[in-house]
Amino acid sequence: MTTKLTLRPAARARPKQLLRKGNSNLGRDKNVWVFTLPALYAVLPDGTTVVTCPQAGTCALVCYARFGTYTWSNVAPAHVANLLFVVEDLPGWEAAMRKELAAEKFKGAYVRIHDAGDFYQDAYLLAWLRIIRDFPETTFYAYTKEILRIRGCIDDPGLPANFITIFSFGGDQDALIDEDNDRIGDVFPTEEAVAEAGYASQLRSDLDAISGSRKVGMAAKQRPQALRRQGARTFREWQREQDRRRAQLAGRRG
Repeated sequence: MTTKLTLRPAARARPKQLLRKGNSNLGRDKNVWVFTLPALYAVLPDGTTVVTCPQAGTCALVCYARFGTYTWSNVAPAHVANLLFVVEDLPGWEAAMRKELAAEKFKGAYVRIHDAGDFYQDAYLLAWLRIIRDFPETTFYAYTKEILRIRGCIDDPGLPANFITIFSFGGDQDALIDEDNDRIGDVFPTEEAVAEAGYASQLRSDLDAISGSRKVGMAAKQRPQALRRQGARTFREWQREQDRRRAQLAGRRG
């Protein structure tokens, strides 16, 4: 069972730093910075629940960002504080992000948008797109399950050249992913399974997700309960099973 992430009233001050070094995996890449939100959902101080991963599917059953270091007392409230800033004052958040990115250290750097959470609403995604266009010397990238939302924003003027999206399997919009043309990510039970499927592993560096092969594989986090749930399936295969079951149930009801 996961735990609701809440923010104590005393912790409601605006974050002093929005971009931070990421988890232990991201920490291997010294020039990668991260902005993140709570995974799946969070409860704000006024009792409002904000769903931060609207298209989460089977991934939600084993979400690594609801356990371990993400729940630590100095980590979880910081993620909720980020979300609260976005929810309460999106223009202020955008201004703060721009001010931070203007530092010299971000020229030539990489920013991973979310190692938890997603582009949960149009206004939030559009704010990111404005920021990204105005900082062309920084490369931004994101794993996302918001296929329709992303595609709805690329007609005019299109996604910035310095923004790389990886459509990750395990979400309710998997069927919309173009496996022949999109940059894609899947979660496998083991590193050996990643190699056998012909995917490039991002074990060595998270930046391998945005260079080289369009197909990027990740081994599942080694939590026994999560591994038992996933079994020998990839997230892509697991989601397809769930989608078929839903279709069968809908057919019976119809």
